[in-house]
Amino acid sequence: MKIGKLVGADFEVHGRTELISGRIPVGMTFGNFDGVHLGHQKLLEELREFSMPHPIIAFTFDPHPSHVVRPAQEKPLLMSLEERVHALLEAGADAVYVQNFDKSFASLTADEFVESFLPSHFALHSILLGFNFCYGRDRQGCWSHFRPLAKAQGWKVAHSTPLLLDGVEVSSSRIRECVLHGNVEEANRALGRPYALDGIVVKGDQRGRTIGFPTANLETTKQVVPAHGVYACRVDVEGVGEGFRGVMNCGVRPTLGAGLKVQIEAHILDFDRDIYGAKVKFHLLRYLRSEMRFNGLDALKGQIAADVAAATSHFDAHAPLAAKRSAPTRHSK
Repeated sequence: MKIGKLVGADFEVHGRTELISGRIPVGMTFGNFDGVHLGHQKLLEELREFSMPHPIIAFTFDPHPSHVVRPAQEKPLLMSLEERVHALLEAGADAVYVQNFDKSFASLTADEFVESFLPSHFALHSILLGFNFCYGRDRQGCWSHFRPLAKAQGWKVAHSTPLLLDGVEVSSSRIRECVLHGNVEEANRALGRPYALDGIVVKGDQRGRTIGFPTANLETTKQVVPAHGVYACRVDVEGVGEGFRGVMNCGVRPTLGAGLKVQIEAHILDFDRDIYGAKVKFHLLRYLRSEMRFNGLDALKGQIAADVAAATSHFDAHAPLAAKRSAPTRHSK
């Protein structure tokens, strides 16, 4: 997808940038949209219908507001800003407006946000407010505050309802908890796609190579790190292909020594290319087992072989997509 980009002093616009620069009437909704889960996708679908025939904008923030107002409680997120923007556009937004959330923006009162900020930045036709969205200094503004002020501006307004799965509200915080506890299958249901870790392949200690299971080591990530253990995963390698079968390990590798830092690495099945420096994405499909300490490398090798067999059984049982390989690149091994 070709994405336009407009950069201002305290914002970025991705997608149809002319909606902002040309002050074209639009529908809008607001949120952090971390994960762009099924609830967020439902919100965009409802906004599209509510705002017809006008284009729609997803208004989001970077960094996450909690990183500014509660820096001591800063938490990792489900996806990077780049991935969030891409997912919002894929979910149907015509443009994504990214507001720099700094202390100045955080100081806006709820009245100032609705009566001054919004009309000075956008030509708004309609707004669908998320059911739990609050705004303004100290989160003073909510639906009961927003509705009369928005109507006074002449905007068409509505309030969304939460999406439930098995009676449980779909939320970014719930998905984070699922990932942290290794429950990636439940997280994936709420996301509508596999939870993914993305980054650059860096050199590790290369011990996997010495025991016959070379791995692609992910650079340190700022995303939510899943529970330590072994996962069946799909691997995308930029410029090489998508959907390769893999087995990912997240942990400190206790068999190899004490005091090692957490490492995220994947053994890609039937793959023999050198991909150092390549951008990769690990799509987590199933939690296979917890992290374990083995009595020697032979026991470790035996367990990894068993992990590969378990992952292969999972792939075969779930009608895997064939990897989409591109033309050969510089990668070779």
